[in-house]
Amino acid sequence: MSLEESMRPGKLSQGGFLGENEKLEDVLKADDETVRRLGLTHKKIAARFQYFIDAVAYPTGSGVLVDGKYLVGGSVYRGGQECPWQDGGLFMPNSCMDLYVVNQQTGERLNFPGGIVHLIHVHHFYEGKESPYRVDPERAAKILEIK
Repeated sequence: MSLEESMRPGKLSQGGFLGENEKLEDVLKADDETVRRLGLTHKKIAARFQYFIDAVAYPTGSGVLVDGKYLVGGSVYRGGQECPWQDGGLFMPNSCMDLYVVNQQTGERLNFPGGIVHLIHVHHFYEGKESPYRVDPERAAKILEIK
């Protein structure tokens, strides 16, 4: 099975890393162009997500206020998620978590899987536009105030 095939719904994950009609190369290229247009790097975006994961240590549904401005919470599950690229051991770091950040000043909320840090930092991948776990880099930069 090819990398792209393994990312389809029902393969490595129920929701899929890519939608049925998406091409991995197209998704990577579009997101890379967005990140460059914003004057950011994938590493910087991944670090901001990691900052919020580290700030809560063990996320809870009710959330924790971080920096007096961001409500951060989520859920922790047993197990984890394999990286589609099959690197970094059995599971991606933090992949047993689903988290959220609410920017209290704007009221905007961003949901994300914990494994997104690895996917962005190592593979520059934010998941496909048809994936339920997609993290749009432009929206993330706005809500998390990544500069």
